[in-house]
Amino acid sequence: MDKREYKQLISMSANGDAKAFSKLYESVYRDMYYTAFYSLKNDDDAIEAVTGAARDGFNSAARLRTEAQFRVFMMRTLCARIKMFFKEYSDSELKGKQPALKKMLFTLPDIERLLIVMHVGGRFSLEETAAFAGMTVGGVRKRINKAKETLGIED
Repeated sequence: MDKREYKQLISMSANGDAKAFSKLYESVYRDMYYTAFYSLKNDDDAIEAVTGAARDGFNSAARLRTEAQFRVFMMRTLCARIKMFFKEYSDSELKGKQPALKKMLFTLPDIERLLIVMHVGGRFSLEETAAFAGMTVGGVRKRINKAKETLGIED
């Protein structure tokens, strides 16, 4: 999809075109699911968070003007949904066996897990991660470094 097509889809989405929004959503939904699943530790909650963020994104599409804004807006909306789940969760562990890295990720505090999944796993820049999470770049860098230290990941 080229920039011209993206611009057209943004414009159509802003006017309530569900098919245009769906095409834009296809460009981000995998990253959204990945972020939600590894942040929330649960497939059902991840699906609910991504679905809710998509619904919120469509309902607010009139504010979008560029493809870059779409990606940032969708991830920011998802982060807000994830944070709502964090408030609801108790510190219960997932049942069953998990790969070692997954287990280690799930020991991190919620916000650190979200940030490291986005930055390291999702390959988002510090600036993008900060924009998605509604934090400063310095704050994101500090929490990511702390999470990497906890996980034993070296730069």
